[in-house]
Amino acid sequence: MKLKIGVIFGGQSLEHELSIITALQAMDNIDTEKYEIVPIYITKDLVWYSSGCLRYIDSFNNFNLIETYATKVNLINKQGRFVLQTTGLFKRELTEVHLVIPMVHGRGTEDGTIQGYLDTLGIPCVSNNIYSSVICQDKVFTKQLLEFNELPVIKYVWFFDNEYNKNKEELFKKIEKLNYPLIVKPATLGSSIGIKTVKRKEELDTIINEVLKFDRKIIVEEQLEDVLEYNISILKTNDKLYKSAIEEVATNLEFRDYIDKCNLENYRNGNIIRTVPANISEKMNEDIISLAKRTTNLLNNTGLCTVDFLYDKKKKKLYIDEINSIPTCFSHHLWEEANISYKELLTIMVNDTIKNINRNTGMVKEMDMSVLKGLKNSDIREFK
Repeated sequence: MKLKIGVIFGGQSLEHELSIITALQAMDNIDTEKYEIVPIYITKDLVWYSSGCLRYIDSFNNFNLIETYATKVNLINKQGRFVLQTTGLFKRELTEVHLVIPMVHGRGTEDGTIQGYLDTLGIPCVSNNIYSSVICQDKVFTKQLLEFNELPVIKYVWFFDNEYNKNKEELFKKIEKLNYPLIVKPATLGSSIGIKTVKRKEELDTIINEVLKFDRKIIVEEQLEDVLEYNISILKTNDKLYKSAIEEVATNLEFRDYIDKCNLENYRNGNIIRTVPANISEKMNEDIISLAKRTTNLLNNTGLCTVDFLYDKKKKKLYIDEINSIPTCFSHHLWEEANISYKELLTIMVNDTIKNINRNTGMVKEMDMSVLKGLKNSDIREFK
């Protein structure tokens, strides 16, 4: 019998559509000789569906196809079996899954939410753990940990919306210590959603209020003007640390937002150019690999991630920009350049999850509950 892999995607995230692209592409590259694919799609309204039709893009351009041909389901633990069960009055088992790969992006999914739900049900999850997922999703958490451990990050200021509304002038004083132009980012979103640039102090308040529409937590950082962008993907397993090729990303766009990054025409017409492998010196190559390894170890990444770097050409300094715990399309193009095919990459990840299941069998699962014996409800009040 083939191992049944549930592929979860979608969800209540601003990167919902990007998650669909990642999932469709990955499902086409899972080794079907070894595994059976079970698509599990979460709508923006948090309704769960499963069906073979969810492997085709047409279904997401015409939702009537999903409503007609897909089945509403709940994912449950049924006496140690992980089952997709139909909803409604007369419930039945649709199928069983043995483990799940979250192919989700953004807040409310990638940030440990899905991983935590699967952990609660006891379902093996092919992903970074909850802790690293939370840290990587929150740009402030990431920068604070990196900065504390003396890893290079761009100067920044951060705050919550209520702090901004109450102490705007105090926050402006902190921001004034940064050099313009600035970038204002939602702290817990990805894919450049909601990011704005500020060239003059007079624009600051207006732009911060625009970004606060996307997130209650904001980060303001210096924008490097003469900059190069490099990306590398890292995969940590129980037995080995794999590293991908390094890419350089160049653009003639003044700023790349979410729509720009997702528009294929920008890659076809040369507005965005990815050079893999990057044409860099041996020292730069070594520095990027070393910093990427230190970063993933520090942030407790336990699976696949991509580390983004910015290089300030004027200061000749390399900065860690962001870490993606579930990179778009699993950064497969970087792995293929490192002679690891998309199919092989996914197989390595699945096999490592299976090893973790076996490793966890020897862990302590429960404590002695004899402490409850003989207790009365009246005794509970005395506990401190």
